[in-house]
Amino acid sequence: MATPPSMGSQLIDCVQNIPDVETPLRRLKLERLKGRGGDVYISPRAKTTSRATDDFDLTAKVQEFLVSDEKVFLVLGDSGAGKSTFNRALEISLWDKYKINGRIPLFIHLPEIDKPEQDLIDKHLRKASFTGAQIRELKAYREFIVICDGYDE
Repeated sequence: MATPPSMGSQLIDCVQNIPDVETPLRRLKLERLKGRGGDVYISPRAKTTSRATDDFDLTAKVQEFLVSDEKVFLVLGDSGAGKSTFNRALEISLWDKYKINGRIPLFIHLPEIDKPEQDLIDKHLRKASFTGAQIRELKAYREFIVICDGYDE
């Protein structure tokens, strides 16, 4: 009887002492998706500067950014303008599209992390119950989409 591919790869990983990262990633995905309701979300319109007269669809611009080689996309706005709501909706959208071995979306509320300038991803993943070995595996072989929120808090 043939072994299913996923079971075979899990067996190889186990023999090679490669930590399972997909199980805790599935758990994180379910946890992050669990909180969403049936609310209607309308992507915000944005401007390149506060003085600009023309605006654009922020979600479309972020999608362009995600397929580019750029590394940082900064969203600025007044308090209550919807930045956090946008960031959470972006994370949900990215988790909905997540495929095994794909880029991992991490929504990180910076005020919840002690000294976020040091080991931000490690600290966030530890809070989500990842082990040190799993974090090392993810950082060595995977890519993240890090969505930082609350920079000004």
